[in-house]
Amino acid sequence: MSRRRSPVGSGRNASLGSDRRSPRRIRPVRRSRPSGDAGAVLLEAAIAIPMLLAVALCLAWAVSLAATSLALGDVVRQSARDAARGVPIGEALDSARAAAPGALLRVVHEDDAMVVLAEQQVRAPGPVLEGISVTVTQRVAVPVEWSEGSP
Repeated sequence: MSRRRSPVGSGRNASLGSDRRSPRRIRPVRRSRPSGDAGAVLLEAAIAIPMLLAVALCLAWAVSLAATSLALGDVVRQSARDAARGVPIGEALDSARAAAPGALLRVVHEDDAMVVLAEQQVRAPGPVLEGISVTVTQRVAVPVEWSEGSP
């Protein structure tokens, strides 16, 4: 039996220095039949993304509520201390109103304590939650450090 020589560029070592390439076999592309799951990812994303945005908005609102509560507590505490030390109530409330604009402030003199009450409305962010608001309330009582008859 005689051995046939393969042409240059074919065989095992075809890529080693040969310019010719062996023809590739083209396979037909099989197309799968459309299933009932087509578009499910798009639908899930269309539902999940607005829900994630709503959760993020609610978290931002919760942080805003916490920050408002802390700031209002500081303002009320300071104005109660001022009123208990003998600073005129009008001045104590004016400094509190400057620090917490939009807050409703009241000062009550109970027995041996000055009580300052503050309320502030915090509206929900964004147009989706428009009309929803929460009232943040702070109440601080500080013992009076002065009396009417003291110099």
